[in-house]
Amino acid sequence: MDYTDRCGVCKDIAGTLISFLRMAGFEAFPAMTMAGSRVESIPADHFNHCVAVVKLSNGTLMPLDPTWVPFCRELWSSAEQQQNYLPGTPEGTDLCLTPVSDPENHYVRIKAQNTLDEKGTLKGSFTIEAEGQSDSNIRRIFTTGFQSEWAHSMERQLLNVSPKAQLLSVDYGREPKEYQKAPIRITFHYAIPEYAMKGDQGELVFKPFVLNNLYTQVLSYLRIDTSLEKRDYGFKDGCSRLVEMEENLKLPAGYKWQGKEKQDQMDGTGAGFTGSLKQNGNQLQLKTSLRLKKRVYEAADWDSFRKAVNTAKGYGEYMVVKK
Repeated sequence: MDYTDRCGVCKDIAGTLISFLRMAGFEAFPAMTMAGSRVESIPADHFNHCVAVVKLSNGTLMPLDPTWVPFCRELWSSAEQQQNYLPGTPEGTDLCLTPVSDPENHYVRIKAQNTLDEKGTLKGSFTIEAEGQSDSNIRRIFTTGFQSEWAHSMERQLLNVSPKAQLLSVDYGREPKEYQKAPIRITFHYAIPEYAMKGDQGELVFKPFVLNNLYTQVLSYLRIDTSLEKRDYGFKDGCSRLVEMEENLKLPAGYKWQGKEKQDQMDGTGAGFTGSLKQNGNQLQLKTSLRLKKRVYEAADWDSFRKAVNTAKGYGEYMVVKK
């Protein structure tokens, strides 16, 4: 029916996968879940999504979601981690919980080499690399969008940083549609006139490029209000994630950063952060690493999550350099 109609909802897609697995000699069964929510241990219709499970050689059940993982480098979407599911095995099973996925499985890394001149023009390049759910988010324009929109989509990333940004070239590296071969990696070359504001005494004011509204669609934690000091209830993010930012900025001759060197390190049940910002010769060097450990957090995780995220945001504040 699925092939005749060339369509189907999640139960049809899961049923097709189960059939294929059984023909290949695996023990596979349907499973029900509630996408985005927990399932209570009471008899009721809690389910809105059908997936599959396959029994491994050690007897454990491995969840598979053929509906949500096309064009994704996972077999189970980690956007569904810490989510209840109920396998439909002949002997019966209790409610299961999908495991937490390590932040390193969903890293996003942005590294930039930039030069700032006395007029405030920024020139340089940055490379973005990503894996797992971060890869899927960044790669979506290539796997589901029109190729005629690729250049416009890349340009919009720079325009989010500054409306005066000029995209000079983009290197996609490998064919970006071939998601199964390697994690996504894209290099941008650009120029941004008047990126830095110039003061009356010749000082230049600007934000670090890599922390200035760049690729925010993959940084789902930015949509969580971290101004709250306490939480009585748990909270959710899009996915566990490792966010690493690095920038080397060459300053105009004789210019010095007017701030103080920064260095931070912290860790907790919800998140961890390490960062440094300093001037070395005529270069400003910034490195940050934000490790978000879960998708579904307890209220007790809020303190470490809030401190780590707010500290990371602090590295993106305005900087002043002058002779």
